[in-house]
Amino acid sequence: MGFGVVSLLDAVFRRAFTSAGLRPGSAAVDADTTIHFWAHRSLLPSTSAATTEQQRRPVVVLVHGFGPGPTWQRAAQVGPLSRHFDLVVPTLLFFGASRTRAPARSEASQAAAVAALLAGGRHLPGLGPGRTVHVVGASYGGIVSYHLARALLQRQQRGGVALGKVALCDSDVTKGPEDDRALAVRGGVEEVTELMVPADTKMMRRLTALSFHHPHKYMPECIARDLLRKSLEDRREDKIALIKGMTTAGGSQLLPLPLIFPLEKAYKVKEKLGEKATVKVIPNSGHLPAQEEPKLFNRVLLDFLLQPSSSNGVATAAS
Repeated sequence: MGFGVVSLLDAVFRRAFTSAGLRPGSAAVDADTTIHFWAHRSLLPSTSAATTEQQRRPVVVLVHGFGPGPTWQRAAQVGPLSRHFDLVVPTLLFFGASRTRAPARSEASQAAAVAALLAGGRHLPGLGPGRTVHVVGASYGGIVSYHLARALLQRQQRGGVALGKVALCDSDVTKGPEDDRALAVRGGVEEVTELMVPADTKMMRRLTALSFHHPHKYMPECIARDLLRKSLEDRREDKIALIKGMTTAGGSQLLPLPLIFPLEKAYKVKEKLGEKATVKVIPNSGHLPAQEEPKLFNRVLLDFLLQPSSSNGVATAAS
């Protein structure tokens, strides 16, 4: 029973991606690293001869967080967003089929791999120099997205893609050790890694309860075990190393990027980003508003991405 339900959901989510015009692919971005991704067919090698209208469409890169893969986390966004943008949805290293032999385990190394996927048109020929690229990340993926935006800004100065807006959803780029300790206390664990990379269904249910404003009241154990086995257990030690390798505690100085953010730290981040930042709240949702309130989340995100840019204007969103 569990196998059937999880496999069916996986097929439904993949179908949402293909219906939005996305196709799966993989790229060896360096000698050690292979990134799996979904991208709009106009960006891919076999169909890179995009129309003039397609070439004018901005690109949105959707970066997932911890948990099941990007098709599970972004199924509700790809349809609405694909009506206005060409999409690229990378699978971060040690999630799904993305792998590296390089020793680095940090959000900066994740961002470098995604930046290499986007650079130069070698892997995505339809993504040429000067094409506007917006970056949207959630949770851990938002922290990766902040570093990705910094990398794209540097490449832009050398003739790369043009960085547009950056939406960091429920992502605390000012996170420090005290935040991890507070989360561990809320989760009733010694280490936050026990919660973020659950080893059993009990811990997975605890993480779900903390992440959602309205968590599922009941999930059969057979389905929970299958979901854990298929989506969360793979490369567990590497994922733990990613959490331990996060560098936001020391924090690079926050640049005035065009952004969206979370509630508890949104005002702190807004203060650091400056007067151009604003805070947007998505009510009745927890840490994952894209899953709990997808219609409202999509409307807020589209309003932000589609509004005319004003220099480096910044928006922060919270749930």
